[in-house]
Amino acid sequence: MPGRVWTKDKLIAEIKKLHREGVDLSPTSIQRTHSALFSSARSSSHFGSWRSAMEAAGFDYDNFKRVKQRWTREEILERIREMNAQGHDLLDPRFKTRNRSLYLAACAHRYFGSWRRAVEAAGLDHERMRESRVWTQGRILRTIQDLATQGKPLGWAYIEEHEPGIYRAARRKENFGSWAAALQAAGVDGSRASISEPVHSQAVMMMAGENPVPAIDPKVEGDNCKVKA
Repeated sequence: MPGRVWTKDKLIAEIKKLHREGVDLSPTSIQRTHSALFSSARSSSHFGSWRSAMEAAGFDYDNFKRVKQRWTREEILERIREMNAQGHDLLDPRFKTRNRSLYLAACAHRYFGSWRRAVEAAGLDHERMRESRVWTQGRILRTIQDLATQGKPLGWAYIEEHEPGIYRAARRKENFGSWAAALQAAGVDGSRASISEPVHSQAVMMMAGENPVPAIDPKVEGDNCKVKA
């Protein structure tokens, strides 16, 4: 069977797909599990290195280059503090996938038993972090307007992938019921969004009330200590 023909676009798409699936993208692991992808990405006709391929796909290579297998309690705490200081959202579901080794170590019973306890042991206010992630209707509208001002794509597929928090919050029936309705309420040109957005069964148009809705489902916030295999 002939081998797959790789192009730069196909390589980038595959790297993003593997990341969404929670695959370990460190060079040591990807060379073992996806050797053809790894070799093609590193070829001079494509990116020349795995680092360049990762960066072309929009990822910070330094977050993937080492997968630490053994941790100490203090190393876990230091890393959590470091990531927080760098501005990472420690409660983002994507964070636990991108930092799988740290996350699972923190959740291990021999260390902290949950992500919440690890964050608090690092001297950080987990509850305040959680509250700061609450999406009100006003926050949804302001964020959409900011994205529009920045010239960001506003199609539902792009927003679902790159800004999943606001996308899920906007589609809640107690907020706007659909992404298109949220765009309209924000006064943004609806033509910038895909018309093929999955439609909520009870689309509701509500303007700028301040009814708080969690940005993420508590079940996936982090204390279940599970990541995709």
